[in-house]
Amino acid sequence: MGLFYVAFFPSVESGAGQPEISSGIGAVAKFVHEEFDDQLDPQAVDDCLDLVVARFEGATVRTFVPLLVRRYAREELRTRLQRPR
Repeated sequence: MGLFYVAFFPSVESGAGQPEISSGIGAVAKFVHEEFDDQLDPQAVDDCLDLVVARFEGATVRTFVPLLVRRYAREELRTRLQRPR
């Protein structure tokens, strides 16, 4: 297997189970909280992150999951801020 394949499918090369999604989520959660905690309840931000992360629990390719979680969580939280209260 080439280096490209190993970089995008590390669990195949190592023989281990799927890598944990949470490995890159900590930094994403910190970033999203820094952006939204002053505008929304931090628990609402956590709940949103949890829902978005849950979408990827069965993902076989997990390389871009943190990036996608950040994107989708930010989109959802921005939508919440635009709704009339």
